[in-house]
Amino acid sequence: MRSRLLILALITIAGCSAQTAAGGAEYVLRESAIDGPSRLALSGPTTLHATNIGEFSHTLVVTDDRGQVIGATGLVAAGDEATLEVDLAAGTYVFSCRIVAEDNEGNLLDHYELGMHRTVNVGS
Repeated sequence: MRSRLLILALITIAGCSAQTAAGGAEYVLRESAIDGPSRLALSGPTTLHATNIGEFSHTLVVTDDRGQVIGATGLVAAGDEATLEVDLAAGTYVFSCRIVAEDNEGNLLDHYELGMHRTVNVGS
C-alpha cells in the first residue's frame, strides 16, 4: 500500500511539473513587488497563475515592449488567486500591478511606482 502511495505521489508531481514546463508560470503579488520567473523559455499560449499574499488587492497586467496590454487579471483580493491565459510571442514584457489608491492622508499610491513591476523575457 505504501509503495502505491509513493508511486501516486510521483505521478502527481510529474504531472504538475509537465504543466509548468508546458508554458505556465507562478507569480506572487505582494506590496511593492511581483515575485516569479523573469524568463519564460517557451513562447506561445501561456497560463500565468497569480497568488496575492499581500495585505491589499492587486492586479497582474502584462504589457509588451510598446506598452500594449496583452492581458490582465481582474482585482485579486488579499489571500486570493487568479489565472491569466495569454499568448506570448518571443520578446520582452512587463508584468505589473496598475492599481492607484489613496492613503488616509489623501496621497496617491501607484503600485507600479512602488515597485510592483517585473521585466520578463520570453523565448530562447
